[in-house]
Amino acid sequence: MSERTPAGAESSRDVPGVQVLGPRRHLSLVRLASWNIIDQVLSALTNAVLSIVVARTVGPAQFGAFAACFLVFSVFIGIERALVGQPMGIRYSSQTGPRLASGVSRALGTALSVALVGALGCIVAGLLLGGSVGPTLVATGAVLPALLLQDACRLVFFARSKANLAAANDALWAVVQFSMIGLLAGLGWVTTPRLVLTWGGAAAVCVVVALVQLRSVPRPLGTRSWMAEHKDLSGYLLAEYLLGAGAFQGGILIVGALVGGNPGLAIIGAFRAAQVVLGPLGILGTALQTFSLPELSKRTWMLAAARWKVALAIGGIMTGTSLAYTAVLMLLPLGAGQFLFHDSWLGARGVLLPLALGSAAGGLCLGSAIVISSLGLARRTFRIMTVEAPLVFTLMIVGSRLGGAQGAAWGLCIDQTLLIPLWFWTLREILHDSRAQDRAAHQGGGTLRRDEQPEPAPIRRPVVEPPAQQHRTISLETSGSAAEAARLDRYGDGGRS
Repeated sequence: MSERTPAGAESSRDVPGVQVLGPRRHLSLVRLASWNIIDQVLSALTNAVLSIVVARTVGPAQFGAFAACFLVFSVFIGIERALVGQPMGIRYSSQTGPRLASGVSRALGTALSVALVGALGCIVAGLLLGGSVGPTLVATGAVLPALLLQDACRLVFFARSKANLAAANDALWAVVQFSMIGLLAGLGWVTTPRLVLTWGGAAAVCVVVALVQLRSVPRPLGTRSWMAEHKDLSGYLLAEYLLGAGAFQGGILIVGALVGGNPGLAIIGAFRAAQVVLGPLGILGTALQTFSLPELSKRTWMLAAARWKVALAIGGIMTGTSLAYTAVLMLLPLGAGQFLFHDSWLGARGVLLPLALGSAAGGLCLGSAIVISSLGLARRTFRIMTVEAPLVFTLMIVGSRLGGAQGAAWGLCIDQTLLIPLWFWTLREILHDSRAQDRAAHQGGGTLRRDEQPEPAPIRRPVVEPPAQQHRTISLETSGSAAEAARLDRYGDGGRS
C-alpha cells in the first residue's frame, strides 16, 4: 500500500480513487462534524452577545463606532486565517509527530506577529482619532493579540481533527465572558471600551488553556520560515481575502463616510446588527468549511465525480438553509428585533432582506470554493476574487448613491448572484481536467492508484511537507480558501458574528 493511501483503502486497490469506509469511520465523521457545529455556535455566541449588549446600552451612533472597530477586528482575523489557519488546515491535516509540533508553534507565532502589528496600528489610530471611535479602537488593539491567538488555536484543533477541544475552549470563553459582563452590569460600569476589554480578556484566558491542551508555545521567530514555507499558498489566500472581504468592509465604511456624521455611523451599525441576525448562516457555513477543508485535503485519492457531489451537497445545504431562514426572518415581529437592538434595529431591518438573499446566492457556491481550496488551487480562486472585489465595491457604492444603505445591500446581493456561474464553471473546468487524468492513468497501465500518480498540475493539491469562510455565505463573519473566508468574513468575522 502506498504510504499516502489511508488505512481501509486496501480493498479498493484495483479501483483508483475508491476508498471503503466502514461504519466506525462514518460515525467518526458524524461526530467530528457535530463538534464543528457546536464549536461554531459557541464561538458566534460570544461575539453576538457582545454586539447585543452594546446595542442595548448605547445609541445607534455609539453602536456604529463599535461596529467600525469590529470590522477592523474582522480584517485581522481574515489576515490571520489566510496566513496561518488555512495553510495549517490544507497542509498539516495529515501530519504527526515533530513536524506537526514545529508547524503548530511557528503557526501560532505567526498569528501573534500579525496580532502585534495590528494592535499597534489600532492603538495609534485610536489615540489620533479620539471621539466615540477612539477609545473603543484602543481597547480593540489592546485585546487583539488574545483574540487572534484564540482563533488560531481553534483552527489548529480543527486541522488535528480535535473539534471537541475547540468547542470546549469556546465554551470556556462564553462562560468567562458572560460572567464578566454580568459583573460589569451589576457594578454599573458598562461602556463600549470596557465591554471590548472584557471580550478580549476572556479570550486571553482561553489562549492559556488552549496552549496547555496543544502542548505548544507560540514562536514569533518562526514567522519568517512559516511565511517562506507557505508563500506559494498564503500569498494568494491573503490577496483573495484582502480583495474580497476588504472590498465589502471597505464598501460599508465608505458608505458610512459618504453619509457622514452620526447618520453614517448608524448605517455601519445597521449592517453589523443585520450580520448578527444572520449569524446562524455564518455558523453553518463556517462549520461546513472547517470540517470539509481538512477532510477533503487528506483525501487526495477522491475521484472528480465524488468531489463534484460534495460541492453540490454543500451548496445545496447552504442555499436551502439560507432561503428557509430568510423566510423566518421576514415573519419576525418588529418588536422582537427592537427588543434585542433597540433603535439600531430600524436600520438593520432595511438591509436584512438583500443581505439574506445574498447569503443564499453565496451559499450556493460555498461547496465549489471549499473543493477548489482543498486541492490547493489558490491561484484559481484568486482569479475569481479579482473579478468579485471591484464588482462588489462598485455595486455597493453605486447602490448607496441610488438608495442609501438599502441600495448598498442590494448591490452586494447582485454581486453574489452574478458570481454563481463563474464559480461553477471554474469547478467544472478543474474537475474535467481531473477526469482526463484518471482516464490516462487507466490507459497507461491501470495498476496505479490515483494517489500514486505523478502530480498533475491543475487538480491535485501538492503534498508539500509543511506549508479553506467567509462562507461562501455572505455570512459576515468571514470564509477555507480565502474565497470562502472572504465570503464568511466579509460579513463579519468568518463565521463568528
